[in-house]
Amino acid sequence: MKHFATVFNYELKTQLTKKAGIVTMIVMIIIALVGTSVPRIIALFDKPAEPGTPTEITAPAPEVDSAIGYVVTDEDAARLLAPAIGENPKLYDSRDALVKAIEAEEVELGFVIDQSLNYEAIFKDRSMYEERDTHFGNALTHIKKEQMILSHGLTVDDFNAIENQSAQGQVTILGKNSGNNYLLSFVLMLVVYMVVLMYGNTVSSIIAREKDSRTMEILITSTRPSSLILGKVAAAGVAAVLQFGLVVLAAYIGFQMNKSTYPEIVIMMVSGSLSSSYLLTYLFFSFFGFILYLFLYAALGSTVSKMEDLGSATALVQFLFIFSYVMASIAAQTPNSTLAVVASVIPFSAIMVMPMRAGLVSVPWSQLILAGGLMLVAVAFFAFLSIKIYRWGSLNYGNKTKLTRIVKEALRPDIR
Repeated sequence: MKHFATVFNYELKTQLTKKAGIVTMIVMIIIALVGTSVPRIIALFDKPAEPGTPTEITAPAPEVDSAIGYVVTDEDAARLLAPAIGENPKLYDSRDALVKAIEAEEVELGFVIDQSLNYEAIFKDRSMYEERDTHFGNALTHIKKEQMILSHGLTVDDFNAIENQSAQGQVTILGKNSGNNYLLSFVLMLVVYMVVLMYGNTVSSIIAREKDSRTMEILITSTRPSSLILGKVAAAGVAAVLQFGLVVLAAYIGFQMNKSTYPEIVIMMVSGSLSSSYLLTYLFFSFFGFILYLFLYAALGSTVSKMEDLGSATALVQFLFIFSYVMASIAAQTPNSTLAVVASVIPFSAIMVMPMRAGLVSVPWSQLILAGGLMLVAVAFFAFLSIKIYRWGSLNYGNKTKLTRIVKEALRPDIR
């Protein structure tokens, strides 16, 4: 226990006093404060309406688009089209004349309207973002509806009253509201992604550097492998909680300071998402999943003899983690699918998939208990395995060895 405390204190102090880590945390804290202050910053640049100045609401007058030409084949249709095309539009005598004007680039778009207010839109080239033909079609549809109402002896006011009728509904959600929880769940998933990659690579680099410089040989003679591995992993875990806890605290302070400037829907989204059950699920799977990956990084870091081999050695665990991220992205779209349910139970992917599902749907207790139990078993097993591999690594230098052979030799009874 004494050796564990010594290793833990040394590694924690090293983690917390790294200049690169301090700068990164300061930058992230500033981003958190600024990000949560965006509504107030926007409000500072918004000019409020002058008091005492009444605002008159009037229907917008139709604007003439000089880039649009029209062919109207009926006088009655031309009269009805005035609200849609405005005064003095570009009119052509025939479709052929309009086509020539478009080809000559006099206009970008042409409409041919018949007496029934049906139309043909003519482009030379149509952009994928073009919407003017859609808007014009909607305007013609509105005019046709008005004329149909008038033909039945009703007024335009009657038509508007009919159009504005809608059913009044009330939504009651017994479980989770995916629409409100999606964004926050995704942001918290990205936080876990960043933490694992940052501290996982740090742990594997520390161990690989010790082996590369032969420091491991000295450490292993005075300290048990279990104390070394557990001390390094525990220090990385505590450092991550402290450093990212400051970022979360900064975001919370920024949100509370600027809460009055947030739209009501955002406040409802945050308060509805951060329920106690969701927070417990998120913290449990994120923390123990993080520890699981730290043990994996530590084990693979001790298998290399040179720092330049570290990238290829940790490629497997990085692949597992990217797989977890992909599964979480899929679960965000289909949280109750078989694939999402299975991925939320597997320890390697449960770190991100289970919190994502818990934020979007009501996860059965049976699945939570199964996933939590498997996660704890996996952490215990890979802690044991990483200690064995670390001990094996202290005795083996030289050429690369296949991972399957490393595991087989590390688990031999004589490796203690």
